[in-house]
Amino acid sequence: MKRIALVLAVALVMAVFGSGIAAADPINSKNAEVIPITCSNGQTYTIVVAGGIPGHIVGSTRNIIPVTFTVIDPETGEELVSESIGQGNRVGLQDDLITCTTAPAVFVDPETGEEITFVTSVEAFLTPRGR
Repeated sequence: MKRIALVLAVALVMAVFGSGIAAADPINSKNAEVIPITCSNGQTYTIVVAGGIPGHIVGSTRNIIPVTFTVIDPETGEELVSESIGQGNRVGLQDDLITCTTAPAVFVDPETGEEITFVTSVEAFLTPRGR
């Protein structure tokens, strides 16, 4: 049962971070989610995502484009599920990739009521690149 709940959690993460074109003002979107993340470039960002768009960095014109999502058990550090969306192999992109992590979150399986605490790690790049 835990595996099914984890798959649902990954589906939730993918729905939140998604991919596509960023909206002009996503923080005011009806379905906006505001997520604080800490990244390997030494920065902490507040991002907003709305449906199937990349994360928009609040207070800037930059976006964060995910290439890999990993769901981690924060107690054990065990990688529970990992999903690549395939953009990380672009020529020249590897030097721009950073890893960002969310605070622990709780997912409740709607069928069983089981609670699963997890952390999401995202390998991503920032746009525009080179800044």
